[in-house]
Parts: sequence; structure tokens; C-alpha cells
Amino acid sequence: MAVAMWMHWPGMTSDQYDAVMARLGLDANPAAGGVLHVAAVTEDGVEVLDVWQTEQALNGFLEQRMLPVIGELGITGEPEIKVVPLHNLYAADPDIIDRIGAMSLPGAVASWAS
Repeated sequence: MAVAMWMHWPGMTSDQYDAVMARLGLDANPAAGGVLHVAAVTEDGVEVLDVWQTEQALNGFLEQRMLPVIGELGITGEPEIKVVPLHNLYAADPDIIDRIGAMSLPGAVASWAS
């Protein structure tokens, strides 16, 4: 069953988030079972919403890829994570995803968001 994962990482900076994403290399090596990743940086830290095909795929990604990168980069603190069954996924204009492309760094967003 597909799941939605919300993550709040208090104190994480945009530079730390960007370093994690660069090290993960998701553009070249996407996470197995990952469907959608959205991130925002707030005054409090980083907020993430992911959609995964299964909770097992999410857990495998966290344990085998993300947590080791977090450790290598020396990022401290603990994220608050909530995982729930996905009820609905709606995209008003799914073609925009193709036009944006599969890009994981904020610089890619700037080209279409501004």
C-alpha cells in the first residue's frame, strides 16, 4: 500500500538539505519505490513530504541510503517523522512534472518558480 511520509527536521539548514540531496544523487540513481518528494525550508528547519509505493521501500531508503549520508555529513538532530497510508494523490497539471524534469536541487526549481 502506498504511503505518505511527513518529516520535520528542526534546525536543518538549506545548505545541509542541499548537501544530503547532492550526496544521495537521486537524479542519477532514484530511490526504489519513491514516487514524489517535496521539500521546503522554514524558519524552524526543513519540512518534507514524500509519497512511496510501500512503507518497506521508504524504510529501506532511510536505512540504506539516507541515514548513512546524514552520518557522513555529520548532521545532528532528530527528525520528526509521520507515515500514514496514502488516501489520494492529485496533480492538477501532471504534465508540468515532465516540463520541470526530474530535478532534486533548489536551483532547478528557480527556473520555473520565478
